Amino acid sequence: MSIRISLIFSALVFALSAGTPANGAEKLRVAYPTLGPGSTPSWVTHDAGFWKKSGLDVELILLSGGARMLPALVSGSVEIILGSDTGVTLANLQGANLVRIGVTMNSLGYSLVTQPGIRSIQDLKGKVLGTGRGRDASYARLVKILADNGLNPASDVKFLPVGETPTGRLQAIKSGLVHGAVFTPPLDLVGSRDGLRILHKIDVSTLGGGINTTAPMVRQNRGALLTFLRAYMEGIRYIAAHKTESLKVFFKYFRNPDMEALAYLYEDTVPRLAKNLRPNPESVRSILDQIAIDEPRAGQLSEKDHWDLTLLDQIQR
Repeated sequence: MSIRISLIFSALVFALSAGTPANGAEKLRVAYPTLGPGSTPSWVTHDAGFWKKSGLDVELILLSGGARMLPALVSGSVEIILGSDTGVTLANLQGANLVRIGVTMNSLGYSLVTQPGIRSIQDLKGKVLGTGRGRDASYARLVKILADNGLNPASDVKFLPVGETPTGRLQAIKSGLVHGAVFTPPLDLVGSRDGLRILHKIDVSTLGGGINTTAPMVRQNRGALLTFLRAYMEGIRYIAAHKTESLKVFFKYFRNPDMEALAYLYEDTVPRLAKNLRPNPESVRSILDQIAIDEPRAGQLSEKDHWDLTLLDQIQR
């Protein structure tokens, strides 16, 4: 079966199975890629009932990594994905018709976590560092840290794609397979509690939890998307004002009894949340420049390409 026929079949199966919820609310399936900072506001918005009160039946689905989220969005198995911001740009450059309608965060904090015997960045010379697949965000952050501290990423270290998830990369450090990798909260704190070293921290202007859909969805379901975005803004305001309640939601999704680690995640995440869901041009440029390392066409895109902010404009008015 060709890829095209397979995608059409998947979309048809979804259309036949989705149906209309019994309560009459409009159904939206929303995927997120990881248990991390950019996903947390969607959990709180959902569990605090803001989408439900607005007349939407939102199903949150964990699809680990962009390799699973993007086909789901293109085929119609989900209507919105939160994240996979690099993958969305690459998909559009390859002919997809995806649209960014907002963003959860315009910056992320990263920590370089290493084996305890590594005491300086210079100690990483000749060592092996773990990344995700391809030249992803973890690779880009590692390259910046190394270059900013006098090491040549091309010759002074080796990169090893390891682990399907950040948790897998953390385990690779513990097992000795790699000497270090970068993480967002709370995995950096979790690693330090297991005896690893937080060697270096950086703040990066970049997109986190981008709100991505398809162009047909914007044309045909504009009302539902407006409702979704309004309620999401309410959820972001709520998470900032209700720490205790938000941490209970974090606990549910992480299934993690370490409340100190979850509080650490909360304190790092809340100041970064984009309350109006608007992207900063600097953050968009950062993503495009990262992609352009391997796909030069991304460097020719402007900060407005593939975005449709008219929904946010309408809400603001």
